[in-house]
This record gives sequence, C-alpha cells and structure tokens, in this order.
Amino acid sequence: MLPLGLLAVGDAVSTASELARAVLAGTRAALRSSVLRIVEPTSGAWVNQNTFGDQRFQPLPATAGQVMNVLPKNTGLYGPPAVHSLQLGRSDDVPTQNADVYARITIGCGGVENSFDCDWLHGLQLSVVCNSVSVQAVTYAPNGDAPYATSNASVALKAMVAKGSVQQGRLPATYTLPTVGLFGNLFYPVPDFAREFCLQVGANNDPAVPQDVLVHFRNDGGTDLAVYNAQVFAGGRSVPMPGGTNTLFIDRLGPSNPLVTPQFFLGL
Repeated sequence: MLPLGLLAVGDAVSTASELARAVLAGTRAALRSSVLRIVEPTSGAWVNQNTFGDQRFQPLPATAGQVMNVLPKNTGLYGPPAVHSLQLGRSDDVPTQNADVYARITIGCGGVENSFDCDWLHGLQLSVVCNSVSVQAVTYAPNGDAPYATSNASVALKAMVAKGSVQQGRLPATYTLPTVGLFGNLFYPVPDFAREFCLQVGANNDPAVPQDVLVHFRNDGGTDLAVYNAQVFAGGRSVPMPGGTNTLFIDRLGPSNPLVTPQFFLGL
C-alpha cells in the first residue's frame, strides 16, 4: 500500500492495487513506467493560524533581562527531524533609547534541546536541523556603561520558520555584547556555536597601528591558546577561535580607557 499523499500513474499502472499486482507478477516494465507524484495538501494547521510565523508589536519591557515569546508554538513540527529555516524581522517605530533585544532560539530533536542567543537583525536567515523550534526576545542595554532605558515606542519583532534550507553565509549570525569602557581587564565566556571573534576598539580602523589592548583565547585550564593585539580586529575583522577556547581575556595595557565592543560570529 502506498503512503498517503503518493499516487502511481503511468501507461501500465494507474492505481495502487494494480501496482501491487504488477509487483507480484514481476512486471518490471510496469514499475519502470510508473511515476510517484507527491500531492501536497492545500490546507492544514499552518493556514491562518500563525503556527509557522508570528510577531510581537509592543513597546519593550521597562527592565533588562525580560524574556518575551515571539514564536512559541512549534513544539512539534510535522514528520521526522529535517532541515528548517528561520527568518527574523523587525521594525522600530522610533529609537528606543538604551534598549535592544537578542533572539533566543531553542531547537529540539529527538527529545534533546539546544538554545543560543544572537543579534536580532532584520532579515537574518539561518538553517538548523530540528523537529521543534521556538523564538524568544531578551532585552538588554547595548551601552553597558549606562542604565537600561526604553521608551513607549512600539517595536515589531517577527519570526518565520519553514522546511528546507536557505542561502546563508559561512557565519550567518552574530552575538554582540554591550559596549563598555575598558577601565580594567575583562573576561567573557564563549557562547554556544561561536566560531570567530572580533573586538571593536574605539575607532580602530588601521591594522598597522598597535592598540593598548590584548585579547587572550583561553581554555578550561587557563592556558593561552592564542594572543592577539587588538589591531588585528581593525575595521571589524574577525579571527577564528582555536579549538578548546572557552574564555576570552581582554587585557588592558595602557592608561587609556577605550570603548570596546566584543562580537562573536556563530557557525550554525
């Protein structure tokens, strides 16, 4: 018996029962002339129910660290685990002062879940293997030296998911930490899926000019796997993180207090 949604058509075979008789009779010509055609349903749970896409259009919460559901409904996608693509969108009514959101994406497969945060950028697209996915927004202050502050302006946060892959870059998502003045040494844990790193240092645009900042890539034992002067990150350049890196140590060498913005590039 053919699975639901498949039809056998052809000169020698036109119904499932005839195909079965042809197989039993050894009619290979009938099998070669048959065609399997997928008939996709025209209606289902995804039609006008926001199951595979949803949005939130409200002002941001008044405090940082608040988690808001944007696409919480796909706890069990149809069929076995497969590649699904996720697209994010946003539109800000007016600037929201010192407030922004990360996207917290949770994917599941076979009873196991994994979660990661990334910058909520308009038009971000990435593909993952899963049979469940949810998207939340997490508020934070992009200026780490100032209090979190938002306005009454509405922010539209949108998320869509569909089966299949999309054209995406080698490192499709970023995770940018708040900008802070470097008044002392800093330590940052490496987030999930991070593959490359960039440290924006003030107006550092010339890779030929050394900076008074070093970046140490360290493992669990505190061993330096690589050390770079921040000049290598000039103009937004990123460097691969050595395998085993789980901590970044930002080492301030001179008396200046430049603004620094750590940014991770995620390999998904």
